[in-house]
Amino acid sequence: MANVKTLATVIERPMEANFREITLTPKKADTVVCKTRMSAISTGTDMKTYHGMQHPEQCYFPLVPGYENMGVILEEGDYAPGFKKGDRVMINECRKYMDVCSAWGGGTLICHKDMDNAGGAGDPLCKVPDNVTDEQAVLAYLACVPLKGIEKFTFKEKETILVFGAGMVGLSGVQICKIMNPTATVICVEPHPYRQEIAKFYADYVITPDEKGIAKLLEITNGKKADKILECSGNPEVPGTLYKYIKDGGWRDDDEVGHIHLNGDYPEKLIFDHYHRWFVKNVNMSMTCAIKWKGKGQILQWMSEGKFDTSHLPIEIWEAGKAKEAFEYQHKKGMECFKILFDWRDL
Repeated sequence: MANVKTLATVIERPMEANFREITLTPKKADTVVCKTRMSAISTGTDMKTYHGMQHPEQCYFPLVPGYENMGVILEEGDYAPGFKKGDRVMINECRKYMDVCSAWGGGTLICHKDMDNAGGAGDPLCKVPDNVTDEQAVLAYLACVPLKGIEKFTFKEKETILVFGAGMVGLSGVQICKIMNPTATVICVEPHPYRQEIAKFYADYVITPDEKGIAKLLEITNGKKADKILECSGNPEVPGTLYKYIKDGGWRDDDEVGHIHLNGDYPEKLIFDHYHRWFVKNVNMSMTCAIKWKGKGQILQWMSEGKFDTSHLPIEIWEAGKAKEAFEYQHKKGMECFKILFDWRDL
């Protein structure tokens, strides 16, 4: 079978993105062929890759980045039983190409999804409800990351939950916590003023990760601090200091301990502060990686029902062919650029 070439976002080497043709793996008996309509730059994983911070056992250059993409089915296949030509779907990861590395590749115009290149743990297609826009469907993907982590929590009435980080993962986590525990007080911890203003649309309170923020946390909780912490900043310096924000407890059999869940993508080693500061907390700690793929349907359902709101997220939409310029712009703007989406619909 002849090789199929397609346009793609390619990171050629650290700090150099491109938009060019690559070669897809040949179609198999079960292949579903999709065409991308919208994709995105992940300000965590993709920019970490762009900056050359991925470990070499994970990927090599040149590579196709991404995993946030949605589009339409062009050809049906057994990989997605019941899905029809013309269905709008979340496409997401493709793990193999013929001539470049796949860094979770989602940044291609045409995508082949089958058990060979998207098998294993899998990241299957998911139908997009009619009342969910293309832009919303792209944003739904990263919301699955905190959903997987939040499901580790056992919720209690009127508890306090701290979410560190006001990026796409963190603000999704804020919303999911409020959906799953409406009685909770959800506080976002964020150092950057631009991100703080965005977080105010979603969290009950926004505080800074410093002594002033801790003082505000004590005021909000009447001295108790947080019952649970969802760490989404991706900053490796943060997890080791979270004892400052979590409640005391666990000294009696009926005394519930605090719970910290690590949900960030950390580029460096995590260094924890002195053990005696942690030991007295009796805290539970957990972590999850990537997404629970069934979460895609849940996030889309919440979007369809108006429970998950993306209207206050300051996205920027770029032509897909402007990948080089968009990555350079994201690098330059840093925390002041919340999210770039690529529009492939005219290609």
